[in-house]
Amino acid sequence: MKGTAREVKIMLLRMVAGCCSLLLLAGFLSGCNVISDPISLMETPTMSDEKQELNGAVNTQLGAVQPLRPNDPDDPTPIRTGDLNNDGTDEAVLFYETPDESVKIHGALFEDQGGTWVKKLTFDGEGTVLESFKLVDLTNDGTLDIVAGFSSGDSGDGGDQKGLIVYSYTGGTLEKIYATGYTDFVVDDFKHNKMDLNGDKLNDLTIITLRRNEFFTVKTFQFSGGTFKEIGSLDLDSQVLDVYNVVAGKVAEGRQGVIIDTKIAQTTTVSNVIVMDHGKLRKLNLMDVTFKDATIASGDVDGDGILEFGNLEKPKGWSNKPLDEVPYFVSFYQWDGAKGTIFKQQQYRDSNEQVYFRLPKELHGKVTIDPKVSKKDSYLRFILDDTDKTIAEIKFFSLSQWERNNEGYSQLWRTNAQVIGIKRSSELEPRKTIKNKLGERQVE
Repeated sequence: MKGTAREVKIMLLRMVAGCCSLLLLAGFLSGCNVISDPISLMETPTMSDEKQELNGAVNTQLGAVQPLRPNDPDDPTPIRTGDLNNDGTDEAVLFYETPDESVKIHGALFEDQGGTWVKKLTFDGEGTVLESFKLVDLTNDGTLDIVAGFSSGDSGDGGDQKGLIVYSYTGGTLEKIYATGYTDFVVDDFKHNKMDLNGDKLNDLTIITLRRNEFFTVKTFQFSGGTFKEIGSLDLDSQVLDVYNVVAGKVAEGRQGVIIDTKIAQTTTVSNVIVMDHGKLRKLNLMDVTFKDATIASGDVDGDGILEFGNLEKPKGWSNKPLDEVPYFVSFYQWDGAKGTIFKQQQYRDSNEQVYFRLPKELHGKVTIDPKVSKKDSYLRFILDDTDKTIAEIKFFSLSQWERNNEGYSQLWRTNAQVIGIKRSSELEPRKTIKNKLGERQVE
């Protein structure tokens, strides 16, 4: 994130919330009591001696500057290390603010010289906000390049325009080898592996640019002959309001792609699945499952290494209810590599997305939420639609209600105002090993 204390704090809270959501999913399936205090899951990281030495060198040689954290929830690390010139020794790169100068953000490059970090050079950034910062071999020469995104911190009416710069470090000097405007960009997949849309085993750079009501383009470039050359281009609907999520990686077995989640109306979104066939970018025709009245981020929800896109699914028995009263399921699908999709996972999420109730895959199409007794964000009875058997109940309690009588519910989520509890049947209580962002652990 940006380098302010407030924004770093927000970032940490989001990270904690994400970890807790994963634990909640495990709890639903395991019958375990989820830890009620997410902060207790956090441990103060131990800084290695090397990092301490590097931080000390930065403070000594740059003065009282604070390395900027990029405004990127996937990787907010402020100082990156890697071999930028293929000499077998790591360099370190960071960005920092220079508010009293005409260039408001500068970068610094340090070299490891016999175990001592020495500042080699400083260089110009752009704008006032460091949006993204990666070390990736975009020139396909075996050395890492610096890829940095900058902005002025303002989101204009025509789309949030930022500036991307690619720097290459050779012969002891740093060269700016590419610069362009962008809304979002892709240089690696969601696992931080090589992004190779055309399958030639070389790294790609994909630039997504939205200028509302004017153009919305996806362009893929590859470095060749000392410059970035366009190898694919695609125009999308420029009437979209916003790009709210971009994720790249495998979109089917053996196929890489980019999923661009866009808002086209106040509550309506579309997930655009982009692949490259025979040297041409194309958008898959999947509107029946990618068009929805909800903001759902695409991603690898089931951990199989392939990306999914989500849609709303109305539970059986709710067709005559007002739309704002329906407790929708969120169903996730993958592209099948041809012309269809594959169902992968179904969840229930409360309106504030505090809990994700993941239903077993084998129960897809067999479970509904009892419309006779259920009320959205209050009480939900999950039943098998052919037998009316209750498999789970979720109830929202005030703090005083919970303390007086929790009615046998297990706590899932607690805030200063309420507790969300669950009762599960045996169908939702298998003991199993799960893997999440906190590492692999045995659920008890």
